[in-house]
Amino acid sequence: MKTRGLFSFLLIGIALQFSCGKDDPPAGPSKMELITKSAWRYDTGGVDANKDGFVDTALPPGYVLSCNTDNTLTFKNDGTGVVDEGATKCDVADPQTRNFTWTFTAGETIINFPTLVFNGLTGDVKIKTLTDTKLELMKEVNIGAPTTVFVIISFKH
Repeated sequence: MKTRGLFSFLLIGIALQFSCGKDDPPAGPSKMELITKSAWRYDTGGVDANKDGFVDTALPPGYVLSCNTDNTLTFKNDGTGVVDEGATKCDVADPQTRNFTWTFTAGETIINFPTLVFNGLTGDVKIKTLTDTKLELMKEVNIGAPTTVFVIISFKH
């Protein structure tokens, strides 16, 4: 009887040690923390003609004007944000900064911009990648009925 009790006690002890011995790994930053960490600046852009999620060709010349490549987007966790025109403005009469609003939708896989934010980024825009240093947004664009392509715009910190 003592052996059986001792054996049960040891099993319970071992089970407790394994169940309490390892903590779950800490969760990484949330999408809200990643997107609001600091200002994002244009990096690259391209066209995904076959819609497989990968850039097939560079954006056509003039799609992103050089005066826009130094702009920054700053997302705030209250659903607002600021576009800063950077050192080079496309129109000197434009304000240096302008506010925008945004919301995550579809389980934080889509950002909705009610107004134009950057070169055609308005409405629902899919988040292709969101990491500590990279934000890739993908938007379906009609290039002539009935043909559409994805435009992928990458930003970096």
